Amino acid sequence: MRRRTPQTFMTFTGFSLAPTWRQHRYGIFAVLAFALVTALAAWEAYSVTRQHAIERLEQGSSRRLDRFSTLLLAPTNRFTYLPHLLANDRLMREVLERPGDAALQRQANEALGRLQRSTGATTLYLLDAAGTGIAASNWRDKVSFVGTNYAFRPYYSRALQDGGAQFFAMGITSRTPGLFLSQVIKAAGTNEVLGVAVVKAELTMPDMADYEGSIAVTDAGGVAFLSSRSDWQYRPLAALTPSDGASVERTRQYEGVLRAPLNLHVERELADATLVALDEGDRTEHFLMQRRPVPGTEWHANLLLPLDDIEAMALRAATLTAGAIGLVVLALLSVWQLRVRHGERERARAELEGAHAALARQHEELKSLSDVLRIQSSTDSLTGLYNRRYFMDIAGRLMGTARRHGEPLTLLLVDADHFKRVNDQHGHPVGDDVLRMLGQVLREETREGDVAARYGGEEFIVALPHTSAAAALIVAERIRERVACERVAIAGATVGITVSLGIAQCAPGQADVQEIIRQADLALYEAKHAGRNRVMTHAQHTAAEPG
Repeated sequence: MRRRTPQTFMTFTGFSLAPTWRQHRYGIFAVLAFALVTALAAWEAYSVTRQHAIERLEQGSSRRLDRFSTLLLAPTNRFTYLPHLLANDRLMREVLERPGDAALQRQANEALGRLQRSTGATTLYLLDAAGTGIAASNWRDKVSFVGTNYAFRPYYSRALQDGGAQFFAMGITSRTPGLFLSQVIKAAGTNEVLGVAVVKAELTMPDMADYEGSIAVTDAGGVAFLSSRSDWQYRPLAALTPSDGASVERTRQYEGVLRAPLNLHVERELADATLVALDEGDRTEHFLMQRRPVPGTEWHANLLLPLDDIEAMALRAATLTAGAIGLVVLALLSVWQLRVRHGERERARAELEGAHAALARQHEELKSLSDVLRIQSSTDSLTGLYNRRYFMDIAGRLMGTARRHGEPLTLLLVDADHFKRVNDQHGHPVGDDVLRMLGQVLREETREGDVAARYGGEEFIVALPHTSAAAALIVAERIRERVACERVAIAGATVGITVSLGIAQCAPGQADVQEIIRQADLALYEAKHAGRNRVMTHAQHTAAEPG
């Protein structure tokens, strides 16, 4: 008796697959193969897009982190002369040489008080050779440093060893943090140590208006003693080593304020940065982390930039890629299913022609999608201007043309003033409207042939071929005045913004695009430093520098 095989069916996009086992098996293999190809292509698109976005983020933030690490100690540098001044003062040496003279001690206290008020330092005081305070600017206060021994503090021991030191710590007497600057005091004409002069100054975070992400300043042991995020303050980025923990305990550096370490771990090392993850409770944040040493210290400035937007961008690229491949897969499956279902030659030919027509339409759709992807790869989605990657490509070609024909080429670097304040006060959607307005102004105020692009965040860049720095200054002032007059509508009101612009002209023979951008950035920094809402050329910046 002949055994009958049950008839089976598989339905895909409205078509029934052939009922035989062989056709059924081949259909499954084909679907699995196409699914694998789609997944691999989507993963590749995700990886490449994410990698390129991280590289752009790394390049854009490196310059600002270098600037931050340089500016951090700028406010306290004006106090560095005070310990040397005290160490060479005759009255300070005399009070250390005659510690039992009450009248002399009172004179020293009053002199330190006057100097503290005139300089704006937090506190000035003298330690004897054993590390005990014998005179201080706060000698009248209940928490005076007079009579307290600070020999356990590194600013005392390092001053005895190296002649001077600086040390950031929480004050054990005043209970306020500060930067302690010290200098050893020796008897006149000898190497006899009389004591140590100490100046305590307030150290705060610089202006963060032009910075994205979060910044933490860490000491040699990795403790974040300054941070733009209050929940990171006085927390080690990782668990302290036994020696670092013992040092913090011995010196009482963060007494009463040291908190549990941040659960920060490295995911991947990059050329000039690190991908890290921060686990806080049931939430994990991913960051691009860059580190820079703070000149003249054992500290590091750490910039952590969130990767949420990059992840979203990479997922969009993966989705578009999967969709494009899906169209091809559907087209191929349609042809295959039509051939399997129809056995008659004439009907098969007619249905095949229909499938070819469908393929033609899908080809046009893929072509349109390819055009969209090509435009998106060179265009900033928010402002409609070119993106940074496209600008760097075209700028190199413009410089080559200018060099060959001996024609001028000038770059404008445009930065929105106090843009972070707009986001904070009115929200990111209003901030996006402001950026779109700036993009519209740059399109309308530049010529055909000029190249305007969004350089990153609230920063834009414009290449002006056949244009000298003097002519570019006219264009820049027109842009600045136009932006100052523009308003962006918000609920029941409007908001405006100003821009600062830096100008740099390509020098004869110059071939490095990064160098002329750096010159424009220096000019932009001078415009910001001079009060914002102004234009500065690199030539003006150079002329203003000494020498």
